Amino acid sequence: MKTIKIKVVVQSKKENVPGWPHINYGYEGKTEEIMSCVREYNPDAVFDVIRYTSPSQAEADFESDKKKYDGILLLLMTNWIKIDNFYAKHTSEMPLAIAGICFCGSGSLLESTIPMIRENNLPIPYVSSTNNMDIAKLARILVVNAKLKKTTVLVIKNDTNCDREKEAHKRFGTKFIEKSAKELMDEFKTISNEQAKPILEKWSNGALGIVEPSNSDILEGAKLYLALKKMVKDNKADAVTVDCLALSYEDKYGKNRHMYPCLSHFQMNNDGELGVCEADIDATMSCLISLYLAKKQGFVSDPVIDTSSDQIIYAHCVACRKVYGTSDARSCDYYIRSHAEDQLGASVQVIFPTGEKLTTFTMSNVNGWGCVHSAESVGNAGGDAGCRSKLVAKCNARAIMDNWMPQWHRVTVFGDYRYDVINLFKLKGLRIVEEDK
Repeated sequence: MKTIKIKVVVQSKKENVPGWPHINYGYEGKTEEIMSCVREYNPDAVFDVIRYTSPSQAEADFESDKKKYDGILLLLMTNWIKIDNFYAKHTSEMPLAIAGICFCGSGSLLESTIPMIRENNLPIPYVSSTNNMDIAKLARILVVNAKLKKTTVLVIKNDTNCDREKEAHKRFGTKFIEKSAKELMDEFKTISNEQAKPILEKWSNGALGIVEPSNSDILEGAKLYLALKKMVKDNKADAVTVDCLALSYEDKYGKNRHMYPCLSHFQMNNDGELGVCEADIDATMSCLISLYLAKKQGFVSDPVIDTSSDQIIYAHCVACRKVYGTSDARSCDYYIRSHAEDQLGASVQVIFPTGEKLTTFTMSNVNGWGCVHSAESVGNAGGDAGCRSKLVAKCNARAIMDNWMPQWHRVTVFGDYRYDVINLFKLKGLRIVEEDK
């Protein structure tokens, strides 16, 4: 992926001019303090810093900036200069995020910047904080946005409707490559049992137990994994999503094969790659956001609300055991199970940790909204009803049910990323719904 470059503009006063923060303020020292944190949190991007004292300077550089940078991070380090007004007029050409530096540009932020954004419904996220990490996280939004623009997703399905792909591409710039079940089967047939056996053994030996599937079911999943890996590589894709239910239920593979990519997605996600269920484009975009934003895999689920216990149960037959990220040594235990709905094939049941903050979100690119809610993990649900992996969480169940947006799938990431997600949704012009409020 090409290097991401963000321009950091410091709005400041000229020398010997009084005003907030104070005359001849040490802009260089404060900027370096902030940028040290920004760079540490975003090692996968380059940040070029420039200090401006008037909008005319920003205007003079803008045409060349558009060719060079993936976004503008504006640090309001003094009041009333209105460099933000210039950049706000050009958000369709260059993404913009604004940080109000406390006791420096607070007046401009409150009196001018935020009202301008609100009244014109501008796609500009902003923060005001003495904690430099909050500014680093705001910068991350611009980095994630640039990464999504450079991302390619392989979609395996027979459905010819590509409206969701088109709308996701329009909003995020992400590229989608469509392949059919036949093309997947052609690749599957090239994989020998001998090639797939080491994968089968790895999965089987790593599991706490194998409940329903036979060795041949797991072997088929391993062959599917190798086939999907090959297709991802050949198409230079960064993620894959498979219309697994339709292709299996409707016998699109032939010979009544129920080839679920559950174990394949499980392995990819454990390795820091990305495999997503059901050719769900909005869920795939949400998983990419989780991966790029938090450096953690998201858990796609069909949630169940239980108002009697004020809980939500996130349920699916695919889950990642590396919920803290691939660089973290911790891993969840798992069982190898059948796919729950038809009790065929091979899938995975992950046992999730408790006492962890959770952020759950998704979007509809076709309808222009994004939703988010928070919860805390409290356990795992058993039973054969629904899906295999069932993460139980404490939440404001009634509010979530009352405010639920009309898609079933949600993507859950371990950790508190609520306002990061909200800021990204704001940058992309999505109407934001906080489902638990």
